[in-house]
Amino acid sequence: MDFDINNNEETVDLYSFSNPKKKNKKRKIRRIVNIVASIVLSFSVLLTAVMGAGIWALGQKINDDSEVEEGEFEGLTYSTDSKVSYILVVGVDPQETLTDIIIVACIDHEKNTLNFLQIPRDTYIGDDVPTKKVNAVHGNPRKGERQINALRRRLSSYFGIPLDHYVKFTVRGFSNVIDALGGVTVDIETPNSNGIDIMNPFTKKHERVGPGVVTLTGPQAVGFVRKRTGVKDGYVKGDIDRIEAQREVYVSLAKKLQSMSTGQMVTIAKNCYNEVATDMSISQILGYANEVQDISMESMGIYAVPGQFATYNGLSMWSPHKDEYIEIFNTYFNPYGTPITTEDIQMIELHKRLGNATRPSEVEQGGSLSNVKK
Repeated sequence: MDFDINNNEETVDLYSFSNPKKKNKKRKIRRIVNIVASIVLSFSVLLTAVMGAGIWALGQKINDDSEVEEGEFEGLTYSTDSKVSYILVVGVDPQETLTDIIIVACIDHEKNTLNFLQIPRDTYIGDDVPTKKVNAVHGNPRKGERQINALRRRLSSYFGIPLDHYVKFTVRGFSNVIDALGGVTVDIETPNSNGIDIMNPFTKKHERVGPGVVTLTGPQAVGFVRKRTGVKDGYVKGDIDRIEAQREVYVSLAKKLQSMSTGQMVTIAKNCYNEVATDMSISQILGYANEVQDISMESMGIYAVPGQFATYNGLSMWSPHKDEYIEIFNTYFNPYGTPITTEDIQMIELHKRLGNATRPSEVEQGGSLSNVKK
């Protein structure tokens, strides 16, 4: 047995059952995991609202904090108020280095609300990262530092966000879940009648889907949520087009899961067996699951880091607007803490450093999930 580093709760490590005499116990644990997964399913998709991220059977290792960092690093930042929890959800690319999806879920236990913060993967994070973008932080930890913790530390200092837990999932896991769900339905609106071009991440082949209401398969859904180019398809804002388009997938998944049976949930959970890592214990997951299932779509909101594009060293970067971000954070993601100020975060407004004027934010803020389409 292991213990959760935050709450000292017992967690189960399925790898520890290697003794043949404990096979029956191991099978029992696996059955328990599958039952828990069925409950987690609704929680995870509603919680992450992103790519079906947490539809998992908890893999073979429920607690991923068994990996010990070798070196002296800054401590991780956690919420100081028990009435609110923050969960980081990341989706990694096929090579499992770059983070194509970065979202923070904020659960207000007192007010029974849930808000999501989308962080554009092209956000300028600093010159010490190879691409200078936030999506490369995970793949470039310091010596002895865990990848997920490298990202957690950077997000906390840059955005001022405490992160109590994390969920990390793979593209393959997302694709499997979407197929098990029978696909995900989206309404593709384009400036032409030819739909949009998407690429299958596994075969690298391109195809056109839409326009209009279409049901995407797993690989198609992956291509859709990762798409960010194609002027003829209406994609003129790159990474921000992807951020805005992904919201329709989030809402479609959440609605679909609300109508599923427990048996269907178990079946789907098995399709993500080894594709998700998390530091949450079974009891923590169950607690969040029961709580989030009672939150209505009207009480869930989705927002994005405001900003504008800037070109730096020939690369397009997302340059955040610090004052606008602080207002969004203090309004929707900081219900009980002291309001943060510009001095509390290390956010860099790249456009100002380059001498560019501040323009109106180029990303549409979503609002309540009950009203979000795209």
